[in-house]
Amino acid sequence: MRFILAIIAFVIALAFIGIGIAQRTVFLPPSSVSVQTTQDSGSPYLFISSDTLLAESGDQTVTFSGSPKVFAAYGRTDDVKAWLSGSSYADLTVTPGDKPALVSTTVAADPDGAANVASGSADPAGSDLWLEQYTTDTSMMRTFNLPAGYSLIVADDGTAPAPTTVSISWPLDDSTPLAVPFLLTGAIFLVAGLILLLLGLRHMKKSQGPRRKQPALPKGKRFSSSRTNGVESGVRRGRRSITKSVAVLVPASILSALVLSGCSTQTLPAAFADTATPAPVSTSDTGTTTDTGTPTPVDTDSPTPVPTPDQGPAPVVSEAQLNTILGKVSEVTTAADAASDATALAARMTGPALDLRTETYTIRAADADYPAQPAIPTGPASVVLPQASDTWPRTVFAIAENPADPTVAPLSLMMTQDTPRSQYKVYYAIPLEPSTTLPPVAPATVGTSRLDNDTKLLSMTPDDVVAGYADILAIGDQSPSFNSFDATGDTLRTSVGADYKATTKANLPNTASIDFAKVAAPGQTVALATNQSGAIVAANIRESVTVKPVEAGATVSPTGAVKAASGVTETSKGTEAIYDYQLLFYVPASGSTSKVQLLGFAQGLLSAKELP
Repeated sequence: MRFILAIIAFVIALAFIGIGIAQRTVFLPPSSVSVQTTQDSGSPYLFISSDTLLAESGDQTVTFSGSPKVFAAYGRTDDVKAWLSGSSYADLTVTPGDKPALVSTTVAADPDGAANVASGSADPAGSDLWLEQYTTDTSMMRTFNLPAGYSLIVADDGTAPAPTTVSISWPLDDSTPLAVPFLLTGAIFLVAGLILLLLGLRHMKKSQGPRRKQPALPKGKRFSSSRTNGVESGVRRGRRSITKSVAVLVPASILSALVLSGCSTQTLPAAFADTATPAPVSTSDTGTTTDTGTPTPVDTDSPTPVPTPDQGPAPVVSEAQLNTILGKVSEVTTAADAASDATALAARMTGPALDLRTETYTIRAADADYPAQPAIPTGPASVVLPQASDTWPRTVFAIAENPADPTVAPLSLMMTQDTPRSQYKVYYAIPLEPSTTLPPVAPATVGTSRLDNDTKLLSMTPDDVVAGYADILAIGDQSPSFNSFDATGDTLRTSVGADYKATTKANLPNTASIDFAKVAAPGQTVALATNQSGAIVAANIRESVTVKPVEAGATVSPTGAVKAASGVTETSKGTEAIYDYQLLFYVPASGSTSKVQLLGFAQGLLSAKELP
């Protein structure tokens, strides 16, 4: 009976182990689902929307080939579409159903986007809109984890056709939770069968009873049988030992082979799985499979999800994106400063910041003692305040510090982007005052709004702030706006304000006269809302300084920067110098008892000439 039960246990064990192994082999479901297409539209760009990337759940592994170079980047869907505006491109979508397919549809160029195309390069590489970007030769394979609201743009160089072969795959759940229970159950029945087999063998041996005595041999010559009997006894004992070992080892070997062949760390639950895993095989961007021990590049740091329409527009840049932009701005401006190259500088500066820095190059070429404009730090920015907007132009405010020299004043930057294809450029570069305390601002993940210059939400409109401060520099406490501004820590007043002007006039020889006057400044006034309903306001004012001889035969001899900028060493006509001031204010909310505060300023000579 024990042998029958053992056979039944072995059969059951074989069935359970066979089912467990089959679940991890022949019945194993696919590990991924993929779609692929070969498009021959000749379009220079491919657009893979958020809906396409999220057609299935899980990470998105994309593969591109069929072009000499492959460029891929991701950004907010609206930003990617805005960049593509005015160009034709292939839109890749996934058809729904049991058998999804990747379909390419050519989108014609929008005539309304012609200005956007003309404003920047056709090559998408290096655009400030992208959160991440990658470039390889021949082919590319990347794995992303992009949430809703983010899309991919793919190209060669913006003029050559984009990659022709595209595939997208998503992981599927190929776990087999019943495989391990089946294998373990089979192992239990196998052990039970082994025990029953051993018990049956033991019982069979006992049931044979004592052996009958051998009949006595005829008497003859007597031999010593000790050696012979010893050999026979040893052989008999050896046979019994071998039989037991085989009976134990054969089923145990079968058990080990079957269980180990069907189990792996992928099939074991967490309680049984080994914590060590083998080095994975990675696929490089060139399409070559190599056993490097490093996984396929995966962007596990997913970007911040785009707000829904009910939440309003998203911030125009993320903090990481702004730091990348800041690094590019620093690189370009540092090289331009070293070479005094105004043309190169224009790639990353515009407006008053470009005007003042360009003139500084000219003056320093003739007068090396003239102070240079402050360098743009590489970052990271200590403050990032992006505008929340889905249109252009866009504005970002940031404060960057020089980590190598803490004695250098932090530099506030007001940067603008005019079109989707243009780069962010520094519009204002303003060092902060030593005693400045920046008002609390919204986090970079929320962003802020740009206020109109005539808004009534502030204690003074931005336009009135600019006019009022210019008036204070001209006439001091005689200005109606004098009491609206906090004079504490305002070093610009002491250096070029009304008292300075009065002292300069008093010390001028009687043979000459000096006049100070306000001059219209072309710079935009930019107001960004802060917490507590206040605003940071960046503005530009200018004033002229005219020096003329007042006696016949008298002359004026310019010195320093005026001499370097005008090229005049002596004149009987006089000179006119234009000075530029870039100003940063904090304006409190309407109804607040706080005063407008000057947070920082940049100043310098903008031009000088001999009077006609």
